Amino acid sequence: MLYYANFLRHIRYMREETNRIDESHRKELLKFLLVKTAAVRQGIKPAELLRVRHCYSGVNSEGLRVCLYRSDIYCILSLDYVELNVQEDSSLVLFYNPQTLAATLAEPRNARWLARMGYPADTSQGGEAVLLQRMLAHLVDRAAECELPHEVGVFIGYPLKDVAGFMQRIPATPVHHGAWRVYGGVDESLRRMRLYANAEANAAQVLDRSRGVEEFINAISARKAS
Repeated sequence: MLYYANFLRHIRYMREETNRIDESHRKELLKFLLVKTAAVRQGIKPAELLRVRHCYSGVNSEGLRVCLYRSDIYCILSLDYVELNVQEDSSLVLFYNPQTLAATLAEPRNARWLARMGYPADTSQGGEAVLLQRMLAHLVDRAAECELPHEVGVFIGYPLKDVAGFMQRIPATPVHHGAWRVYGGVDESLRRMRLYANAEANAAQVLDRSRGVEEFINAISARKAS
């Protein structure tokens, strides 16, 4: 009973501390995560892999030191996610767009390649939505084995040729300031890099104009990929 009472007091304290964070400060604390996940929110990118601290601390407008906790961050971002690796002070998190990620993983070349790596491929056991969850569960299992499975590159929208080339350790194609290593032809890789970079740049501009996190999320969500 004493443990439970202490736990409840801790939860109440966390909620009170979170409530002391004003909207402008909340936006500043989450700026990096909001911008990096904007392309996922819009359906431009299937997923984004980010390390999330368990406490984003700072000083609010009243001069009080406050902390935005991991559970609050997930709630505020309102994105689907899975934790691939949880450490003492941070977690490696895959934020994803269910529709875009399902479509990406269902692309024939991606599906065949992932199936050869042991990922489920049968949609007869509940359809694409269930298959997506099974594939994510397998990715989590893989992360428990090797911390960062390289095939996660397919999940976050890298071209399959680049993911496979990296894993096979073949010579990379030189690309100036590339967001990831490119293997083989550069056209599709550069197209995706520009697409994702433009989404982030536009999101940063929208965030600067927004008065708070909710306004930003509404504005970005209205710019869904066609």
